Amino acid sequence: MLDQTKATVDHRRGPRQRGIIGALTWVEPGSGMDRRWTPWIIILSGLVLAILCDAFVAHMLSVNYRETYRTTEAANGDLARALEEYMLRNIQGVDVLLNTTIDNLAQNPSLLTAGNPALINELKHRVAPYPVANAIVVLDADGNLLGDSLGNGGPGREKNFADRAYYKVQRDDPARGLYIDVPVASRVRGSLVIAVSRAFLTPDGRLGGVVFVPLDYENLRQFFLSLNVGQRGTVTLYRDDGTILLRTPNADEFAGRNVRSNLLFSRYLPQAPSGSFEGSGITDGTSRSISYRRVAGMPLVVSVARDPVEFLAGWKNNALYYSFIAAGLNLLIAAFGLSLARQWRLRATSEQALRDSLEQHQLVTENVPALIVHVGADGYIRYANRVALEWYAQPSAEAIRRRKIDDFIDPLRVGEARLKIETALAGRATGGEEKAAFPDGRERWCETIRVPDCGQDGTVRGYFVLSVDITERKRIEDELRQAQKMEAIGQLAGGIAHDSNNMLAATLGNLDLLLDALPPAEGSCRSLAERAIEAAERVADLNRRLLAFARKQTLRPQITDVNQLVSGMTTILQRTLGEAIEIEVAQDPMLWHCLIDPTQLQNALLNLALNARDAMAGSGCLTITTANAVLDQPLDDGDERIAPGDYVTIAVSDVGAGMPPEIARRAFEPFFTTKQFGEGSGLGLSMVYGFARQSGGTVVISSRVAHGTRVTLYLPSAGPGVTDRPRAGAVRPLRPETGERILVVEDNSLVGAMASTMLSSIGYSPIVVINASLAIAELERPDPIALLLTDILLPGGMTGIELARQARRRWPDLPILFMSGFADPSLLPDEFRANTKLLAKPFRLGQLSEAIVSTLAGMKVT
Repeated sequence: MLDQTKATVDHRRGPRQRGIIGALTWVEPGSGMDRRWTPWIIILSGLVLAILCDAFVAHMLSVNYRETYRTTEAANGDLARALEEYMLRNIQGVDVLLNTTIDNLAQNPSLLTAGNPALINELKHRVAPYPVANAIVVLDADGNLLGDSLGNGGPGREKNFADRAYYKVQRDDPARGLYIDVPVASRVRGSLVIAVSRAFLTPDGRLGGVVFVPLDYENLRQFFLSLNVGQRGTVTLYRDDGTILLRTPNADEFAGRNVRSNLLFSRYLPQAPSGSFEGSGITDGTSRSISYRRVAGMPLVVSVARDPVEFLAGWKNNALYYSFIAAGLNLLIAAFGLSLARQWRLRATSEQALRDSLEQHQLVTENVPALIVHVGADGYIRYANRVALEWYAQPSAEAIRRRKIDDFIDPLRVGEARLKIETALAGRATGGEEKAAFPDGRERWCETIRVPDCGQDGTVRGYFVLSVDITERKRIEDELRQAQKMEAIGQLAGGIAHDSNNMLAATLGNLDLLLDALPPAEGSCRSLAERAIEAAERVADLNRRLLAFARKQTLRPQITDVNQLVSGMTTILQRTLGEAIEIEVAQDPMLWHCLIDPTQLQNALLNLALNARDAMAGSGCLTITTANAVLDQPLDDGDERIAPGDYVTIAVSDVGAGMPPEIARRAFEPFFTTKQFGEGSGLGLSMVYGFARQSGGTVVISSRVAHGTRVTLYLPSAGPGVTDRPRAGAVRPLRPETGERILVVEDNSLVGAMASTMLSSIGYSPIVVINASLAIAELERPDPIALLLTDILLPGGMTGIELARQARRRWPDLPILFMSGFADPSLLPDEFRANTKLLAKPFRLGQLSEAIVSTLAGMKVT
């Protein structure tokens, strides 16, 4: 095959003839002859005659064979020359079209505007005389479509070609001249095209843009297929750097593959711009007669190859015909020939088995994803597979065989390695995990086994080394341990917050009762109580954050003043980031409010600020900007699109090192991080992205190396600011004090006493018990219970949920109200969510009163 050719010397005819003739005429030297061998002399005479006839036939066939090869080579050369002229004529025409178009654009720079009708008409006019060109396209310096002869480039038909190879090549080297790209799918028609391009410059010498002509790949392929090279022949169009542009047959399989290492480009083309040679494809092992030509003045090479199986078919027919003529004489030596053939088959089978064994051995050792090395007793490397060459940074197997294994041992672990090598040379296998730096610059954790190589007499001739890279496994194990540690911390934080909420419930409840009992004239005492309530509420807010961290609380979106939230975060951020980081805040005073979860937004801002600090190496300026944004068109963030509408943007900018585009594109991937292990989990930005997407917005990142990074959150707007909801305090809704009996199930004595006092203060008759069994006993009494208020976590083997289920089965009309220090609505089973409420600890007197009134009234609380 022409993609990977290698020159071969054709010894097929000579060795075969010498092998057959030599076998038939071979006589053991020194053999004696007498009358007893007369029959054998007759047979030998006939054999000599048959050999003479066979020799004459073989000579004629040999002459005819060479003539067939010369004829085929000449036909290949003629076809290659015709193919060169065809490509030269077509590509020269395209080049003329490109040059004249560029000259016209230089004379009329006003045409260089996107969607300019004059530009499109000019391109249509210019491409008309060139039927080989499907179209002509003009791009600006940034790869944006200005227009083409098909009418694209107008409003609604904008396209960008900056990712195309032909644009990048012309952008990086505008003086390159004509460039021919590999087949790519057209963005206009969807079919494959080959882009022929040239760059044009502005008057000041900068890149002005790119003009290219997309050649129809299918038409060119059909033309190549029409060339008669036989069913097994190939016709190939290369770029002069060794890249295959078109190959028939199997065009789709080889287009774009670079084969500059093959002998066509490494040996023959540098010697002469045209010629012929015999080669066999590495991919299929088929030998072919190949002719090639460099297209004059163009970066193209064409080649034509024919399979000997096809062009030698006539020669084979002649050989068969003459063979029948000699068959009569050859019958005399049939028995002898069969014997020789049998011996040859046995030898060939043995050789093939040996080759198969060697190939299988090489296939395994070269493709197994592990380092395999054989080291002799003298310390020199006898064999190294592909992975070993890569890890040891060696160019070839021959180069590494001249080196000792000591040359590749990590200097920091020489003593440990020497001990294991001596153990292997002593005839004992060793194995275990090792961490070492390799010459390719990478440090790896490896599972390494050293096995001694012992001869039949027991002598240790060396040892084998097998090393499997387990660096990724070790990293995952470390991340698992880190995740388990974070889970344990989360559980601890949740438990602390839950117990603290119980204490705060008693504290806030009693403070509410105290504040309610103080007369208005006791201003100083009321002020002290209010400050204590405010401090307790702050502790409660801290508990909610701990529960959110421990994932024990469901966070819900609410109308949020983003400016106020950012201002409140500034002090916390300054303390977290340190004095070396300067924080600047630029806020839009007319900023809309957001329907967002404020706690999640605070976490997102903290994550972005910490990333910015790390990018600035601990010192610099961090800028937080808020603004309104109206999207008239959908915003594509690279993964999904967000609909047009009103959004609030929060931009966090730094002046740090920045990121190259390939890193910025992956910044939101989970577990992707450029930090060292232990410095970051790779989840910060992915959590920010997930939060923004779940909230109906998105995150956009822009970064330049050495210029910093800007991350912008788009959050859905809730319109202009609304008034804050009144805080829950000691004010309770008015209701007639009817003295309903309320059963309180709470194992914490302080919380139970506080709940009893609060219920009594608002006109109820509380009954407090500490577990579910006592609650069931109280419900069974003849005095009716108006409402069951129970904690979810109870001692004694029965939770508040199980207590509620039993009560609901026996007293289906009994109102039930739950309370918990976790405050996670998901704690309630589906059967209770429609007609019950979860009261979060700590709760205020007004919240308790409101919850009881709404529950007794049968209101559905969400």
